[in-house]
Amino acid sequence: MNPQKHVPVSPQAGRDYSLGPLLRVAGQRASAAFTAALTSLGIEGRHFGVMMNVARHGPMSQRRLCELTGSDKSSMMRTVDDLEARGLAIRRPAEGDRRAHAVDLTDAGRDLFTHAEEVAVRTNGELLGHLDPDEQEQLRRLLRKFIAPGE
Repeated sequence: MNPQKHVPVSPQAGRDYSLGPLLRVAGQRASAAFTAALTSLGIEGRHFGVMMNVARHGPMSQRRLCELTGSDKSSMMRTVDDLEARGLAIRRPAEGDRRAHAVDLTDAGRDLFTHAEEVAVRTNGELLGHLDPDEQEQLRRLLRKFIAPGE
């Protein structure tokens, strides 16, 4: 039995398809760092995402939270259920629509978010620490442009 020798294959000129794998690995690296950093606060990245959006924009529907976080309905329901069970968030009737509920942070949720935000800033700095300030800003700008083309 003669094992075949592996010969690396490079993409043909102009046929680079590394974007997806690069973004996936970058996302995994950032997610792992944030997950580890938030553990001491007893929350996960999905909780932070909901808390951040409610803190920034005020009470909102779970549907809107799904749009802002890229989450599906069932995952969002579980996340808000978790936050509610921990006394960090509350569902209230939405203004103008008695059938809908708006998610809001409790005082405890706001307090915890203040600490989580500090953890996020520190973790962000650690993740980007090997880039100079101009490169950090360029990366943010390009990522915003990538996720919202035409804006």
